[in-house]
Amino acid sequence: MKKNATTRGRAPSRNVAIRQTKNLNKKVRRKKKNTGTKGLAALTVVLLLGLTATILYTQFYKAEVDRFFAKKYTVTDVNGVEIKYTEEELEEAVTSDKFYEGIKVDGVDVSEKTLAEAMDLFKATREKTVEEMVDIKFQVGEEQVPMDLSGMSVSSNIDEVLTEAFNYAKTSPQEGVDGLLARYRQITALKKTPKEYTSEYTITYGDVTSVVHEALDGFNYAPKDAKATGFNVDTLTFRFEEAVNGQVVNTDKAIAAVNDALIRENYKTVIPVELSSIEPKVTSESLSSKLGKVSSNSSKTTDKPARNHNIWLVCKALDGIVLQPGEQFDFNKFIGQRTEAKGYQMAPGITNGASEMQLGGGICQANTMLYHSVMEADLRVDVRVPHSWPSDYVDPGTDATVSWEDPDFKFTNNTDYPVAIHAYYGDRWVTVEIYGRQLPDGQKISFFGASELLVDEAPTRVNYKADSSLPVGTMEKVRSAHNHKIALAYKVTYDANGKEIARKELKTEYALIEAEYRVGTRGPDGSIYKMDPKTGAVSPA
Repeated sequence: MKKNATTRGRAPSRNVAIRQTKNLNKKVRRKKKNTGTKGLAALTVVLLLGLTATILYTQFYKAEVDRFFAKKYTVTDVNGVEIKYTEEELEEAVTSDKFYEGIKVDGVDVSEKTLAEAMDLFKATREKTVEEMVDIKFQVGEEQVPMDLSGMSVSSNIDEVLTEAFNYAKTSPQEGVDGLLARYRQITALKKTPKEYTSEYTITYGDVTSVVHEALDGFNYAPKDAKATGFNVDTLTFRFEEAVNGQVVNTDKAIAAVNDALIRENYKTVIPVELSSIEPKVTSESLSSKLGKVSSNSSKTTDKPARNHNIWLVCKALDGIVLQPGEQFDFNKFIGQRTEAKGYQMAPGITNGASEMQLGGGICQANTMLYHSVMEADLRVDVRVPHSWPSDYVDPGTDATVSWEDPDFKFTNNTDYPVAIHAYYGDRWVTVEIYGRQLPDGQKISFFGASELLVDEAPTRVNYKADSSLPVGTMEKVRSAHNHKIALAYKVTYDANGKEIARKELKTEYALIEAEYRVGTRGPDGSIYKMDPKTGAVSPA
Protein backbone atom coordinates (compact mmCIF):
# COMPACT_ATOMS: atom_id res chain seq x y z
CA MET A 1 0.00 0.00 0.00
CA LYS A 2 2.88 2.41 0.79
CA LYS A 3 4.37 1.70 -2.59
CA ASN A 4 1.21 2.67 -4.24
CA ALA A 5 0.98 5.74 -2.13
CA THR A 6 4.43 6.92 -3.03
CA THR A 7 3.96 6.42 -6.75
CA ARG A 8 0.35 7.94 -7.10
CA GLY A 9 0.49 11.22 -8.92
CA ARG A 10 4.07 10.94 -10.08
CA ALA A 11 5.43 10.34 -13.58
CA PRO A 12 6.18 6.72 -14.40
CA SER A 13 9.76 5.55 -14.08
CA ARG A 14 12.05 5.46 -17.12
CA ASN A 15 11.82 1.69 -17.40
CA VAL A 16 8.11 1.81 -17.33
CA ALA A 17 8.12 4.48 -19.98
CA ILE A 18 10.40 2.48 -22.20
CA ARG A 19 8.14 -0.50 -21.89
CA GLN A 20 5.04 1.53 -22.70
CA THR A 21 6.74 3.01 -25.76
CA LYS A 22 7.69 -0.37 -27.05
CA ASN A 23 4.21 -1.62 -26.50
CA LEU A 24 2.78 1.33 -28.38
CA ASN A 25 5.16 0.82 -31.29
CA LYS A 26 4.11 -2.76 -31.49
CA LYS A 27 0.41 -1.75 -31.61
CA VAL A 28 1.10 0.79 -34.32
CA ARG A 29 3.01 -1.69 -36.40
CA ARG A 30 0.22 -4.20 -35.98
CA LYS A 31 -2.45 -1.48 -36.92
CA LYS A 32 -0.49 -0.38 -40.00
CA LYS A 33 -0.34 -3.92 -41.13
CA ASN A 34 -4.14 -4.23 -40.70
CA THR A 35 -5.31 -0.94 -42.23
CA GLY A 36 -3.30 -0.87 -45.46
CA THR A 37 -4.93 1.45 -48.07
CA LYS A 38 -7.71 2.56 -45.68
CA GLY A 39 -5.30 4.70 -43.80
CA LEU A 40 -4.09 6.38 -46.93
CA ALA A 41 -7.69 7.29 -47.91
CA ALA A 42 -8.45 8.70 -44.48
CA LEU A 43 -5.32 10.79 -44.62
CA THR A 44 -6.31 12.16 -48.01
CA VAL A 45 -9.72 13.21 -46.70
CA VAL A 46 -8.14 14.90 -43.75
CA LEU A 47 -5.77 16.79 -46.01
CA LEU A 48 -8.64 17.92 -48.33
CA LEU A 49 -10.77 19.09 -45.46
CA GLY A 50 -7.90 21.00 -44.08
CA LEU A 51 -7.22 22.63 -47.44
CA THR A 52 -10.91 23.61 -47.86
CA ALA A 53 -11.06 25.06 -44.40
CA THR A 54 -7.90 27.02 -45.11
CA ILE A 55 -9.35 28.47 -48.32
CA LEU A 56 -12.68 29.39 -46.70
CA TYR A 57 -10.97 30.93 -43.75
CA THR A 58 -8.72 32.90 -46.04
CA GLN A 59 -11.68 34.20 -48.11
CA PHE A 60 -13.76 35.10 -45.02
CA TYR A 61 -10.82 36.76 -43.47
CA LYS A 62 -10.17 38.67 -46.70
CA ALA A 63 -13.85 39.76 -46.91
CA GLU A 64 -13.72 40.90 -43.32
CA VAL A 65 -10.53 42.69 -43.96
CA ASP A 66 -11.98 44.29 -47.10
CA ARG A 67 -15.09 45.25 -45.18
CA PHE A 68 -13.09 46.73 -42.40
CA PHE A 69 -11.04 48.80 -44.74
CA ALA A 70 -13.98 49.57 -47.23
CA LYS A 71 -15.23 53.17 -47.66
CA LYS A 72 -18.19 53.96 -45.48
CA TYR A 73 -20.94 56.52 -45.95
CA THR A 74 -22.65 58.35 -43.16
CA VAL A 75 -26.47 58.38 -43.15
CA THR A 76 -28.97 59.52 -40.55
CA ASP A 77 -31.74 57.21 -39.44
CA VAL A 78 -35.31 58.21 -38.50
CA ASN A 79 -34.23 59.07 -34.97
CA GLY A 80 -31.44 61.37 -36.16
CA VAL A 81 -28.68 58.90 -35.32
CA GLU A 82 -25.80 58.83 -37.76
CA ILE A 83 -24.93 55.42 -39.13
CA LYS A 84 -22.04 54.45 -41.31
CA TYR A 85 -22.76 52.07 -44.17
CA THR A 86 -20.60 50.59 -46.83
CA GLU A 87 -22.04 50.63 -50.35
CA GLU A 88 -22.94 46.97 -49.97
CA GLU A 89 -24.72 47.60 -46.70
CA LEU A 90 -26.58 50.56 -48.18
CA GLU A 91 -27.86 48.44 -51.04
CA GLU A 92 -28.97 45.77 -48.60
CA ALA A 93 -30.77 48.37 -46.49
CA VAL A 94 -32.82 49.81 -49.35
CA THR A 95 -33.64 46.60 -51.18
CA SER A 96 -37.14 45.12 -50.49
CA ASP A 97 -39.79 43.07 -52.34
CA LYS A 98 -42.54 44.75 -50.29
CA PHE A 99 -44.01 48.21 -49.88
CA TYR A 100 -41.82 50.47 -47.76
CA GLU A 101 -43.07 51.51 -44.35
CA GLY A 102 -45.11 54.71 -44.62
CA ILE A 103 -46.86 54.01 -47.95
CA LYS A 104 -50.64 54.46 -48.00
CA VAL A 105 -53.10 53.93 -50.83
CA ASP A 106 -56.58 55.40 -50.57
CA GLY A 107 -55.92 55.85 -46.84
CA VAL A 108 -54.95 52.20 -46.33
CA ASP A 109 -51.47 51.43 -44.92
CA VAL A 110 -49.84 48.88 -47.21
CA SER A 111 -46.45 48.82 -45.42
CA GLU A 112 -44.64 45.48 -45.58
CA LYS A 113 -47.18 43.99 -48.00
CA THR A 114 -46.25 42.43 -51.28
CA LEU A 115 -47.73 43.87 -54.45
CA ALA A 116 -49.92 40.76 -54.87
CA GLU A 117 -51.21 41.11 -51.30
CA ALA A 118 -52.05 44.76 -51.85
CA MET A 119 -53.86 44.07 -55.11
CA ASP A 120 -55.93 41.43 -53.38
CA LEU A 121 -56.68 43.92 -50.60
CA PHE A 122 -58.14 46.34 -53.14
CA LYS A 123 -60.19 43.78 -55.03
CA ALA A 124 -63.46 45.50 -54.08
CA THR A 125 -62.16 48.80 -55.42
CA ARG A 126 -61.25 47.19 -58.71
CA GLU A 127 -64.69 45.55 -59.02
CA LYS A 128 -66.77 48.60 -58.12
CA THR A 129 -70.05 48.72 -60.12
CA VAL A 130 -71.81 51.64 -61.75
CA GLU A 131 -74.72 51.18 -59.35
CA GLU A 132 -72.35 51.67 -56.40
CA MET A 133 -70.75 54.74 -57.93
CA VAL A 134 -73.66 56.54 -59.60
CA ASP A 135 -77.01 57.51 -58.15
CA ILE A 136 -78.58 60.28 -60.19
CA LYS A 137 -82.29 60.90 -59.68
CA PHE A 138 -84.75 63.37 -61.13
CA GLN A 139 -87.10 65.19 -58.77
CA VAL A 140 -90.35 65.39 -60.71
CA GLY A 141 -92.89 67.02 -58.45
CA GLU A 142 -93.19 64.74 -55.44
CA GLU A 143 -91.67 61.77 -57.26
CA GLN A 144 -88.03 60.81 -57.61
CA VAL A 145 -87.17 59.04 -60.85
CA PRO A 146 -83.82 57.18 -61.12
CA MET A 147 -81.76 57.67 -64.25
CA ASP A 148 -81.09 54.53 -66.29
CA LEU A 149 -77.46 53.47 -65.77
CA SER A 150 -77.37 50.61 -68.27
CA GLY A 151 -75.41 52.69 -70.77
CA MET A 152 -72.69 53.60 -68.27
CA SER A 153 -69.54 51.76 -67.18
CA VAL A 154 -66.94 52.31 -64.46
CA SER A 155 -63.23 51.48 -64.27
CA SER A 156 -60.52 52.12 -61.62
CA ASN A 157 -56.79 52.83 -61.98
CA ILE A 158 -56.10 51.11 -58.64
CA ASP A 159 -53.68 48.58 -60.20
CA GLU A 160 -51.60 51.35 -61.77
CA VAL A 161 -51.60 53.31 -58.51
CA LEU A 162 -50.56 50.26 -56.47
CA THR A 163 -47.74 49.53 -58.90
CA GLU A 164 -46.55 53.12 -58.70
CA ALA A 165 -46.68 53.08 -54.89
CA PHE A 166 -44.87 49.76 -54.75
CA ASN A 167 -42.05 51.11 -56.91
CA TYR A 168 -41.57 54.24 -54.83
CA ALA A 169 -37.83 54.58 -53.90
CA LYS A 170 -37.02 51.24 -55.47
CA THR A 171 -34.96 53.01 -58.13
CA SER A 172 -33.21 56.34 -58.50
CA PRO A 173 -32.24 58.46 -61.48
CA GLN A 174 -28.80 58.78 -59.83
CA GLU A 175 -26.28 56.03 -60.25
CA GLY A 176 -24.12 54.08 -57.82
CA VAL A 177 -23.76 55.17 -54.21
CA ASP A 178 -25.47 58.49 -54.90
CA GLY A 179 -28.58 56.65 -56.01
CA LEU A 180 -28.47 54.37 -52.95
CA LEU A 181 -28.09 57.33 -50.61
CA ALA A 182 -30.99 59.14 -52.31
CA ARG A 183 -33.21 56.08 -51.96
CA TYR A 184 -32.20 55.65 -48.31
CA ARG A 185 -33.17 59.23 -47.57
CA GLN A 186 -36.57 58.69 -49.33
CA ILE A 187 -37.24 55.52 -47.37
CA THR A 188 -36.22 57.07 -44.07
CA ALA A 189 -38.40 60.15 -44.71
CA LEU A 190 -41.46 57.91 -45.21
CA LYS A 191 -41.32 56.88 -41.55
CA LYS A 192 -41.95 60.46 -40.46
CA THR A 193 -44.00 61.68 -43.39
CA PRO A 194 -46.01 58.85 -44.99
CA LYS A 195 -46.65 59.10 -48.71
CA GLU A 196 -50.26 58.73 -49.77
CA TYR A 197 -51.56 57.63 -53.13
CA THR A 198 -55.14 58.02 -54.32
CA SER A 199 -56.83 55.97 -57.00
CA GLU A 200 -59.47 57.34 -59.32
CA TYR A 201 -62.53 56.01 -61.08
CA THR A 202 -63.34 56.68 -64.70
CA ILE A 203 -67.02 56.64 -65.59
CA THR A 204 -68.02 56.45 -69.21
CA TYR A 205 -71.51 57.12 -70.45
CA GLY A 206 -73.36 57.13 -73.71
CA ASP A 207 -76.05 59.43 -75.06
CA VAL A 208 -77.25 61.47 -72.09
CA THR A 209 -80.01 63.05 -74.18
CA SER A 210 -81.76 59.76 -74.90
CA VAL A 211 -81.37 58.60 -71.29
CA VAL A 212 -82.99 61.79 -69.96
CA HIS A 213 -85.81 61.57 -72.49
CA GLU A 214 -86.40 57.95 -71.50
CA ALA A 215 -86.73 58.95 -67.86
CA LEU A 216 -88.82 62.09 -68.30
CA ASP A 217 -90.86 61.87 -71.49
CA GLY A 218 -93.56 59.97 -69.65
CA PHE A 219 -94.24 63.08 -67.58
CA ASN A 220 -95.17 65.05 -70.69
CA TYR A 221 -98.86 64.87 -71.42
CA ALA A 222 -101.25 67.01 -73.34
CA PRO A 223 -104.08 68.78 -71.60
CA LYS A 224 -107.32 66.88 -71.61
CA ASP A 225 -110.38 68.82 -72.63
CA ALA A 226 -113.65 68.28 -70.84
CA LYS A 227 -115.62 65.50 -72.47
CA ALA A 228 -119.28 64.57 -72.46
CA THR A 229 -119.59 61.06 -71.08
CA GLY A 230 -123.35 60.74 -71.08
CA PHE A 231 -126.69 62.47 -71.30
CA ASN A 232 -129.18 62.86 -68.46
CA VAL A 233 -132.55 62.20 -70.07
CA ASP A 234 -134.37 63.62 -67.05
CA THR A 235 -132.61 66.99 -66.90
CA LEU A 236 -131.75 66.92 -70.62
CA THR A 237 -128.17 67.90 -69.88
CA PHE A 238 -124.83 66.34 -70.68
CA ARG A 239 -122.67 64.66 -68.08
CA PHE A 240 -118.99 65.62 -68.31
CA GLU A 241 -115.58 64.29 -67.53
CA GLU A 242 -113.74 67.30 -66.17
CA ALA A 243 -110.84 68.85 -68.04
CA VAL A 244 -107.29 68.06 -66.91
CA ASN A 245 -104.28 70.33 -67.23
CA GLY A 246 -101.44 69.16 -69.40
CA GLN A 247 -97.79 69.12 -68.37
CA VAL A 248 -94.48 69.63 -70.14
CA VAL A 249 -91.02 68.84 -68.80
CA ASN A 250 -88.08 71.15 -69.47
CA THR A 251 -86.03 68.28 -70.86
CA ASP A 252 -83.29 70.50 -72.27
CA LYS A 253 -82.59 71.93 -68.83
CA ALA A 254 -82.51 68.45 -67.29
CA ILE A 255 -80.04 67.24 -69.96
CA ALA A 256 -77.76 70.21 -69.24
CA ALA A 257 -77.93 69.50 -65.49
CA VAL A 258 -76.98 65.84 -65.97
CA ASN A 259 -74.05 66.73 -68.21
CA ASP A 260 -72.85 69.29 -65.66
CA ALA A 261 -73.07 66.73 -62.83
CA LEU A 262 -71.07 64.19 -64.83
CA ILE A 263 -68.39 66.73 -65.75
CA ARG A 264 -68.08 67.72 -62.09
CA GLU A 265 -68.00 64.03 -61.14
CA ASN A 266 -71.01 64.65 -58.95
CA TYR A 267 -72.28 61.15 -59.41
CA LYS A 268 -74.75 61.09 -56.54
CA THR A 269 -77.23 63.88 -56.87
CA VAL A 270 -80.90 64.72 -57.26
CA ILE A 271 -81.70 66.96 -60.22
CA PRO A 272 -84.85 69.08 -59.89
CA VAL A 273 -86.99 68.98 -63.02
CA GLU A 274 -88.80 72.08 -64.20
CA LEU A 275 -92.46 71.45 -65.03
CA SER A 276 -94.90 73.71 -66.84
CA SER A 277 -98.66 73.38 -66.80
CA ILE A 278 -100.75 73.62 -69.98
CA GLU A 279 -104.34 74.75 -69.66
CA PRO A 280 -107.01 72.80 -71.59
CA LYS A 281 -108.90 74.61 -74.30
CA VAL A 282 -112.30 73.24 -73.28
CA THR A 283 -113.69 73.09 -69.76
CA SER A 284 -116.98 71.54 -68.72
CA GLU A 285 -118.36 75.03 -68.11
CA SER A 286 -117.37 76.35 -71.53
CA LEU A 287 -118.57 73.18 -73.23
CA SER A 288 -121.89 73.12 -71.43
CA SER A 289 -122.58 76.73 -72.37
CA LYS A 290 -122.42 75.83 -76.08
CA LEU A 291 -124.70 72.78 -75.93
CA GLY A 292 -128.46 72.50 -76.12
CA LYS A 293 -131.36 71.14 -78.15
CA VAL A 294 -130.68 71.54 -81.87
CA SER A 295 -133.62 69.76 -83.50
CA SER A 296 -136.82 67.85 -82.68
CA ASN A 297 -139.27 65.83 -84.81
CA SER A 298 -142.47 64.00 -83.92
CA SER A 299 -145.11 61.92 -85.71
CA LYS A 300 -148.30 60.20 -84.72
CA THR A 301 -148.32 56.41 -84.65
CA THR A 302 -151.06 53.88 -85.43
CA ASP A 303 -153.44 52.31 -82.95
CA LYS A 304 -151.72 48.92 -83.18
CA PRO A 305 -150.45 48.06 -79.65
CA ALA A 306 -147.66 45.70 -80.76
CA ARG A 307 -146.29 48.24 -83.23
CA ASN A 308 -146.41 51.01 -80.63
CA HIS A 309 -144.70 48.74 -78.10
CA ASN A 310 -141.84 48.19 -80.54
CA ILE A 311 -141.52 51.94 -81.11
CA TRP A 312 -141.41 52.49 -77.33
CA LEU A 313 -138.66 49.84 -76.98
CA VAL A 314 -136.47 51.33 -79.69
CA CYS A 315 -136.92 54.82 -78.23
CA LYS A 316 -135.64 53.50 -74.90
CA ALA A 317 -132.61 52.05 -76.69
CA LEU A 318 -131.91 55.32 -78.54
CA ASP A 319 -132.49 57.61 -75.59
CA GLY A 320 -129.28 59.05 -74.11
CA ILE A 321 -126.84 57.81 -76.78
CA VAL A 322 -123.87 60.21 -76.98
CA LEU A 323 -121.58 60.52 -79.99
CA GLN A 324 -118.19 62.14 -79.68
CA PRO A 325 -116.85 64.41 -82.44
CA GLY A 326 -116.14 62.27 -85.50
CA GLU A 327 -118.02 59.23 -84.13
CA GLN A 328 -120.49 57.40 -86.35
CA PHE A 329 -123.93 56.19 -85.33
CA ASP A 330 -124.92 52.83 -86.80
CA PHE A 331 -128.55 51.92 -86.06
CA ASN A 332 -128.15 48.15 -86.27
CA LYS A 333 -124.87 48.22 -84.34
CA PHE A 334 -126.22 50.44 -81.55
CA ILE A 335 -129.70 48.91 -81.27
CA GLY A 336 -128.83 45.32 -82.13
CA GLN A 337 -131.04 42.59 -83.49
CA ARG A 338 -134.69 42.90 -82.61
CA THR A 339 -135.56 39.69 -80.77
CA GLU A 340 -138.36 38.31 -78.65
CA ALA A 341 -135.91 38.04 -75.76
CA LYS A 342 -135.49 41.82 -75.85
CA GLY A 343 -139.24 42.28 -75.72
CA TYR A 344 -139.97 43.03 -79.36
CA GLN A 345 -143.33 41.88 -80.70
CA MET A 346 -144.71 40.82 -84.07
CA ALA A 347 -146.11 43.75 -86.06
CA PRO A 348 -146.45 44.70 -89.74
CA GLY A 349 -143.24 45.57 -91.54
CA ILE A 350 -141.99 45.70 -95.11
CA THR A 351 -139.78 42.94 -96.46
CA ASN A 352 -138.86 42.60 -100.12
CA GLY A 353 -141.60 44.98 -101.17
CA ALA A 354 -144.33 43.23 -99.23
CA SER A 355 -145.94 43.99 -95.89
CA GLU A 356 -145.66 41.10 -93.45
CA MET A 357 -145.56 40.41 -89.72
CA GLN A 358 -142.08 40.63 -88.18
CA LEU A 359 -140.41 41.13 -84.81
CA GLY A 360 -139.90 44.83 -84.26
CA GLY A 361 -142.31 45.92 -86.95
CA GLY A 362 -142.92 49.68 -86.82
CA ILE A 363 -139.54 50.84 -85.50
CA CYS A 364 -138.82 52.51 -88.85
CA GLN A 365 -141.11 55.33 -87.74
CA ALA A 366 -138.77 56.13 -84.85
CA ASN A 367 -135.77 55.84 -87.17
CA THR A 368 -137.41 58.22 -89.64
CA MET A 369 -137.87 60.80 -86.88
CA LEU A 370 -134.18 60.34 -86.07
CA TYR A 371 -133.33 60.91 -89.75
CA HIS A 372 -135.32 64.16 -89.79
CA SER A 373 -133.65 65.47 -86.62
CA VAL A 374 -130.19 64.52 -87.90
CA MET A 375 -130.83 66.47 -91.11
CA GLU A 376 -132.08 69.49 -89.17
CA ALA A 377 -129.04 69.31 -86.83
CA ASP A 378 -126.83 69.52 -89.94
CA LEU A 379 -125.09 66.23 -89.18
CA ARG A 380 -123.63 64.10 -91.98
CA VAL A 381 -125.86 61.28 -93.20
CA ASP A 382 -123.76 58.31 -94.37
CA VAL A 383 -126.36 55.63 -95.13
CA ARG A 384 -130.10 56.15 -95.58
CA VAL A 385 -132.47 53.78 -97.40
CA PRO A 386 -136.10 54.70 -98.20
CA HIS A 387 -138.95 52.28 -97.76
CA SER A 388 -140.29 50.31 -100.72
CA TRP A 389 -143.04 52.92 -100.94
CA PRO A 390 -143.58 56.26 -99.18
CA SER A 391 -144.65 56.18 -95.54
CA ASP A 392 -147.89 57.85 -94.56
CA TYR A 393 -146.46 59.55 -91.43
CA VAL A 394 -143.96 61.80 -93.30
CA ASP A 395 -143.66 63.54 -96.65
CA PRO A 396 -142.63 61.34 -99.57
CA GLY A 397 -138.86 61.30 -99.95
CA THR A 398 -138.14 61.86 -96.24
CA ASP A 399 -138.53 58.37 -94.75
CA ALA A 400 -135.72 56.00 -93.65
CA THR A 401 -136.13 52.26 -93.19
CA VAL A 402 -134.09 49.78 -91.15
CA SER A 403 -134.10 46.00 -90.86
CA TRP A 404 -131.77 43.37 -89.47
CA GLU A 405 -129.06 43.17 -90.85
CA ASP A 406 -129.84 45.39 -93.80
CA PRO A 407 -130.91 48.05 -94.70
CA ASP A 408 -129.24 50.26 -92.10
CA PHE A 409 -129.15 53.92 -91.12
CA LYS A 410 -125.82 55.63 -90.33
CA PHE A 411 -124.75 59.18 -89.63
CA THR A 412 -121.59 60.86 -88.32
CA ASN A 413 -121.19 63.59 -85.73
CA ASN A 414 -119.25 65.95 -87.96
CA THR A 415 -119.13 68.73 -85.36
CA ASP A 416 -116.49 69.63 -82.79
CA TYR A 417 -118.90 68.95 -79.94
CA PRO A 418 -120.70 65.95 -78.49
CA VAL A 419 -124.10 64.97 -79.82
CA ALA A 420 -126.85 63.26 -77.82
CA ILE A 421 -130.05 61.53 -78.94
CA HIS A 422 -133.20 62.01 -76.89
CA ALA A 423 -136.03 59.69 -78.00
CA TYR A 424 -139.36 59.01 -76.32
CA TYR A 425 -142.84 57.68 -76.99
CA GLY A 426 -146.19 58.58 -75.41
CA ASP A 427 -149.86 58.88 -76.35
CA ARG A 428 -149.19 57.47 -79.81
CA TRP A 429 -146.56 60.09 -80.55
CA VAL A 430 -142.93 59.30 -81.21
CA THR A 431 -140.36 62.08 -80.81
CA VAL A 432 -136.62 62.12 -81.49
CA GLU A 433 -134.42 65.11 -80.65
CA ILE A 434 -130.78 65.97 -81.18
CA TYR A 435 -128.78 67.81 -78.52
CA GLY A 436 -125.40 69.31 -79.30
CA ARG A 437 -123.83 72.55 -80.46
CA GLN A 438 -126.21 75.23 -81.64
CA LEU A 439 -126.23 76.18 -85.30
CA PRO A 440 -124.21 79.33 -85.96
CA ASP A 441 -125.72 82.81 -85.76
CA GLY A 442 -129.12 81.58 -84.66
CA GLN A 443 -129.72 79.61 -87.87
CA LYS A 444 -132.41 76.94 -88.21
CA ILE A 445 -132.82 74.05 -90.65
CA SER A 446 -136.06 72.56 -91.91
CA PHE A 447 -136.33 69.21 -93.70
CA PHE A 448 -139.49 68.46 -95.68
CA GLY A 449 -140.80 66.89 -98.88
CA ALA A 450 -142.04 68.65 -101.99
CA SER A 451 -145.79 69.05 -102.40
CA GLU A 452 -145.77 67.24 -105.74
CA LEU A 453 -144.04 64.14 -107.01
CA LEU A 454 -141.77 64.29 -110.01
CA VAL A 455 -142.99 60.87 -111.14
CA ASP A 456 -146.06 58.86 -110.12
CA GLU A 457 -146.63 55.88 -112.45
CA ALA A 458 -148.99 53.02 -111.72
CA PRO A 459 -148.05 49.43 -112.63
CA THR A 460 -149.62 48.11 -115.84
CA ARG A 461 -149.84 44.46 -114.96
CA VAL A 462 -150.37 41.97 -112.19
CA ASN A 463 -148.07 39.05 -111.42
CA TYR A 464 -149.75 35.67 -111.06
CA LYS A 465 -147.91 32.62 -109.76
CA ALA A 466 -149.31 29.12 -110.04
CA ASP A 467 -149.50 27.25 -106.72
CA SER A 468 -150.34 23.54 -106.97
CA SER A 469 -150.82 23.37 -103.23
CA LEU A 470 -153.96 25.49 -103.54
CA PRO A 471 -157.23 24.20 -105.07
CA VAL A 472 -158.50 25.60 -108.31
CA GLY A 473 -160.53 28.75 -107.73
CA THR A 474 -158.28 30.01 -104.93
CA MET A 475 -156.36 33.28 -105.28
CA GLU A 476 -154.25 34.75 -102.46
CA LYS A 477 -152.61 38.19 -102.53
CA VAL A 478 -148.87 38.08 -101.98
CA ARG A 479 -148.30 41.84 -102.21
CA SER A 480 -150.16 44.97 -103.24
CA ALA A 481 -149.29 47.21 -106.14
CA HIS A 482 -147.38 50.45 -105.57
CA ASN A 483 -146.67 53.20 -108.03
CA HIS A 484 -143.23 54.10 -109.28
CA LYS A 485 -142.56 57.44 -107.63
CA ILE A 486 -139.80 60.01 -107.60
CA ALA A 487 -140.04 62.50 -104.78
CA LEU A 488 -138.07 65.62 -103.96
CA ALA A 489 -137.12 66.68 -100.44
CA TYR A 490 -135.45 69.88 -99.30
CA LYS A 491 -133.03 70.76 -96.55
CA VAL A 492 -133.51 74.50 -96.12
CA THR A 493 -131.43 76.77 -93.88
CA TYR A 494 -132.89 79.97 -92.43
CA ASP A 495 -131.13 82.81 -90.68
CA ALA A 496 -132.10 84.13 -87.26
CA ASN A 497 -134.81 86.28 -88.90
CA GLY A 498 -136.38 83.34 -90.74
CA LYS A 499 -134.97 84.24 -94.12
CA GLU A 500 -133.93 81.35 -96.35
CA ILE A 501 -130.16 81.41 -96.88
CA ALA A 502 -129.50 77.94 -98.31
CA ARG A 503 -131.41 75.08 -99.90
CA LYS A 504 -130.32 71.54 -100.68
CA GLU A 505 -132.41 69.24 -102.86
CA LEU A 506 -132.60 65.48 -102.29
CA LYS A 507 -134.24 63.06 -104.71
CA THR A 508 -135.75 59.74 -103.64
CA GLU A 509 -137.03 57.08 -106.02
CA TYR A 510 -139.53 54.38 -105.05
CA ALA A 511 -139.49 51.41 -107.40
CA LEU A 512 -142.55 50.16 -109.20
CA ILE A 513 -144.13 47.24 -107.34
CA GLU A 514 -146.60 45.06 -109.18
CA ALA A 515 -149.36 43.30 -107.35
CA GLU A 516 -148.72 39.59 -106.93
CA TYR A 517 -151.16 36.71 -106.36
CA ARG A 518 -150.85 32.98 -105.79
CA VAL A 519 -153.34 31.07 -107.95
CA GLY A 520 -154.51 27.54 -107.05
CA THR A 521 -153.96 24.94 -109.79
CA ARG A 522 -154.88 21.67 -108.02
CA GLY A 523 -158.05 20.18 -109.58
CA PRO A 524 -160.72 18.23 -107.63
CA ASP A 525 -159.33 14.93 -108.91
CA GLY A 526 -155.78 15.91 -108.02
CA SER A 527 -154.78 16.89 -111.52
CA ILE A 528 -152.82 20.10 -112.07
CA TYR A 529 -154.50 22.81 -114.13
CA LYS A 530 -152.81 25.21 -116.44
CA MET A 531 -152.62 28.92 -115.51
CA ASP A 532 -152.53 31.90 -117.87
CA PRO A 533 -149.70 34.13 -116.44
CA LYS A 534 -151.30 37.24 -117.92
CA THR A 535 -154.77 36.86 -116.49
CA GLY A 536 -154.39 34.23 -113.80
CA ALA A 537 -157.13 32.13 -115.39
CA VAL A 538 -156.82 28.33 -114.97
CA SER A 539 -158.09 25.45 -117.14
CA PRO A 540 -157.66 21.69 -117.22
CA ALA A 541 -154.45 20.59 -118.78
